[in-house]
Amino acid sequence: MSIIGLSLSGMVSEETNSEEINFMIEDNFSWDEDVDEERDVRKAKLAYKEEVAKAKQHLEGLKSKYYQEIKLRPGVTQEQKKAVDFFNRYNEEQVVAEKQHDTFKSDTKDYFGPEFKGFDFSVGEKKFRYGIKNVTDVADSQSNISNTIKKFLDKEGNVTDVQGYHKAMYSANNADTIAQHFYEQGKADAIRNVAAKSNNISNEARASAPSDVFVGGFKVKSISGLDSSKLKIKARKFN
Repeated sequence: MSIIGLSLSGMVSEETNSEEINFMIEDNFSWDEDVDEERDVRKAKLAYKEEVAKAKQHLEGLKSKYYQEIKLRPGVTQEQKKAVDFFNRYNEEQVVAEKQHDTFKSDTKDYFGPEFKGFDFSVGEKKFRYGIKNVTDVADSQSNISNTIKKFLDKEGNVTDVQGYHKAMYSANNADTIAQHFYEQGKADAIRNVAAKSNNISNEARASAPSDVFVGGFKVKSISGLDSSKLKIKARKFN
């Protein structure tokens, strides 16, 4: 049974199998960002997050009740004691993890505040800024790393897109190096284009305007290039 299946308002019974639970989850919380309105998508995502929170709270309550019952039983066995100790450590780690996540979300909100203009990339001695749209959506998505990782996983948590996963991880760890690479590549391409265009320039000397020519006592002169339709003819005077 999935964690959300534990808190679907009493709709899930002990006889409900995982396939039926997945159907109910999809029916209640599915969305299509290409079809649904942005407001409807955000409402569906919010409802899903709230249901997950309720499910976690319900699960914690069940575990706490179970281990309290174990503590009250006389003659606790060694295995039961190990289970109780594990549960106590788990609760302590969960408290620490939740505090860390809350701090991270607060820091993320501050970072993507009104002063945020985009991401800066170091390229040589220069810096270039890449602006983004929908800053709020980016902040919400990146507040939880699982939102990025889950696109490479199947429903069981297995990595199905190994290539995409390692590409994303490498890009995250080497953002400035990749920016530098494409910057240098762009410069090299520009130099090659200029050189190619330079090689196509004709080396032939331009034809000079013809000098005056006398034909049969007439003075013939081109007044605009070599266009024969624009000839000016003057008669030569003889004394």
